[in-house]
Amino acid sequence: MNDQLTFDELRAYQAGRLSGSARHRVERLLLEDPFYADALAGLEAMQQTATTTTAEQLTDLRDALHERIHASANKKRLWPLWIATTTAAILFMLAMAIYFIFFLAPRRQPTPPKPVPVETHLPARPLPPVVAWPLT
Repeated sequence: MNDQLTFDELRAYQAGRLSGSARHRVERLLLEDPFYADALAGLEAMQQTATTTTAEQLTDLRDALHERIHASANKKRLWPLWIATTTAAILFMLAMAIYFIFFLAPRRQPTPPKPVPVETHLPARPLPPVVAWPLT
């Protein structure tokens, strides 16, 4: 069940153009939710005091809202957001580099080569002949 009212439904209710079930639904929502009751009262007040149509008033309100949003979102206000975003990106990259260097690097190292057995027993070589020098 749709428990939300649109502006067009409120206008149709006020003008009496809704069918019985739709009218009942709108009246039930008006009784349950004070926001919709206030919206209907505001719509009636706008139409009583308005020199322009409702569509023009909505357009004027929308334009004023957009001007106010653009006036408050200047470069001076957006600068800290840019700094915070850049700092967060740098810290994230630094954390990832530390993770890869210190936690994944030991797993990637190749196993050391098997040691080559060293011969501890050398084969006997004949000694060179001893030459006797004459003693003169």
